[in-house]
Amino acid sequence: MARLNVYVPDELAQRARARGLNISALTQAAISAELENSATDVWLAGLEARNTGARHDDVLAAIDAARDELGA
Repeated sequence: MARLNVYVPDELAQRARARGLNISALTQAAISAELENSATDVWLAGLEARNTGARHDDVLAAIDAARDELGA
């Protein structure tokens, strides 16, 4: 496993130590979350917008009808 140096303000480090937080686990979780979010953003940006011809109001009406039918 790679070893990294992470710099945080002194006060933040003191508060984290006082609470007994696992800085390594928090850092790993934050990096993983950021990578997942950016991967989703890249995927969404690559999607091609398609015009279905459906009007927004018609789509909302269909969703409402489905909710009524399914009791949601």
